[in-house]
Amino acid sequence: MARAKFKPSKLTLFAGLLLTGFILLLIPQNVTARLNFAFIDIFRFFLNIGSSTTISHRNSQKDSADFVTRHEYNKLQVAYENLQAELGEQKKQIDQLGRVRMTELDPAAGLVLANIVNRRKNEFIINRGSADNLKKGQYILGDNAIIGCIEQVSTDVSSVKLITSSACKLHIRISAPDVNSYFNGTMQGDDKNAAKILNVPKKYKIKEGYYVYAAPKAGILQSPRIIGRISRCAADETNPVLWDITVKPAYEFDDITDVAVIVIKTEPD
Repeated sequence: MARAKFKPSKLTLFAGLLLTGFILLLIPQNVTARLNFAFIDIFRFFLNIGSSTTISHRNSQKDSADFVTRHEYNKLQVAYENLQAELGEQKKQIDQLGRVRMTELDPAAGLVLANIVNRRKNEFIINRGSADNLKKGQYILGDNAIIGCIEQVSTDVSSVKLITSSACKLHIRISAPDVNSYFNGTMQGDDKNAAKILNVPKKYKIKEGYYVYAAPKAGILQSPRIIGRISRCAADETNPVLWDITVKPAYEFDDITDVAVIVIKTEPD
């Protein structure tokens, strides 16, 4: 007589799996931990195949003399763009020398180094204040790029509004290498992780990828300093005659651990 095959119903199978789950849930953690480690010991070879391949690939990259981290690459790019902006300013000064006699130079700018002691949404708290000649409105450098401005100052602590904060409004220049020129504008943070350039007419030929600089400002900044680059440029949905321009900062702010405050001397030494 043939033996009947056992074929559990879906309900029986579900109930069995549910009961097994409850049993595993009630088993003490030290027992389940042993099962976990036993599984790892048994299948260690197969589990290590992928990770070992990834590690060896990373090591081979690190051993390469041509490899740099993304943050180091960004630092080099920022330094290059700042030098390009300074070169442009020097060319303008050379052109002016041929027409007019130069007057007294602007006061020299100094830098006050500061550590970030606290981080909030779109804000840093730094360990420098009025005792170090810090004032509201001064620009902040992070790895040589403008990342924000001083908002409030006490004797030895200050708050910095990052360029991604709507409380931070800056005069900027958009570099347009295609036409060997630049466009002036105003930038304001979007309270997320980027900033917007406001009220730019579409008659100006602006493209994604153009670099954005903080514009020189008397008593605040002597020469343009890079802020970031345009990550989006499209027609404004609410006003089609204007551009909707988004600027991505030069750095991820989480990568920045210390900053420098640009302090313009009020009197030459």
